[in-house]
Amino acid sequence: MTLETLFVIFGIAGSVGALYVAWRAHKNAFKPTGPDDELVERFVASAPLHLLHGLTATSEPLPDQP
Repeated sequence: MTLETLFVIFGIAGSVGALYVAWRAHKNAFKPTGPDDELVERFVASAPLHLLHGLTATSEPLPDQP
């Protein structure tokens, strides 16, 4: 084999390896997300009530708040 042939073979192998790494990174980059129920419950439990009030459509404003 000539030096040019080895260079081309290693170049192709490197390109295939880089393609695989990029494909794997792309596949793992997008994950389904959603609210974490435990974190939401902890936030609601620790948040001041005057900041939470009015977040839902059915809640009425507090008497001393606009």
